[in-house]
Amino acid sequence: MRAAPSRRGDFVHAAVMLVAAALICTYWAAFFLSDLTKPVFVLHPTGAGGAQLAAVYLGFEGAFPLPDGFVAITLALTGFYLIAGDRSAVLFGLVGGGAMLFLGLIDIWFNVGHGFYSSRYLASDVGMQMEAAINIGCVVGPTWSIWRLWRQRLYWSPSVIAG
Repeated sequence: MRAAPSRRGDFVHAAVMLVAAALICTYWAAFFLSDLTKPVFVLHPTGAGGAQLAAVYLGFEGAFPLPDGFVAITLALTGFYLIAGDRSAVLFGLVGGGAMLFLGLIDIWFNVGHGFYSSRYLASDVGMQMEAAINIGCVVGPTWSIWRLWRQRLYWSPSVIAG
């Protein structure tokens, strides 16, 4: 049997999950209410190709609010269950982490395929820099969370909890 996870570790993990859920909500509020998160090529498209590229980008990003909302809810539930010491944290953490990782990889593949990670975009475009940072977080964060929850699954199992 594995040692019980530390309560401090659970509280840190819960804080990370709750902050991630809040950041997802904040990102979408900023996306819909301001231009802060949008890349320069979307804000100032140049030529017919630029307008088409902006439309493709906005169409792609427009597919994310609902799945991101699902991820935010599962991450928040993970955080609350971790705080409560409830084994449901494992279920919601694995589902939310897997969903976030999946969405992050789709976003990365889209950006790579369109050349958005090139120095042309990343050197001076705050919107694309933010996008790259989000993509890194969408791979690193859930990988850590899934690893931590899976490593402790035996502790959280019903037979161990029941005694």
